[in-house]
Amino acid sequence: MHKIQPKPMNFNCVFTSCNYKRNDIEEKEFIKHLKELHVDEILDISNKENIPVSMAEMIIVSNSKVFINS
Repeated sequence: MHKIQPKPMNFNCVFTSCNYKRNDIEEKEFIKHLKELHVDEILDISNKENIPVSMAEMIIVSNSKVFINS
């Protein structure tokens, strides 16, 4: 059985104070960016929306993905 490799994607961080934009990276690299630079914002969203931190991260990742028509 073959292990499925994550497909590189394009990300633009949704936080207005951030200019992070990367192409062809794995999702885990973007999550590392979030955890290093935006932990306070993630915790704030988690508390305000009464959702788990992991769910807040998932929403941010989803909203930061950039899809380009090919």
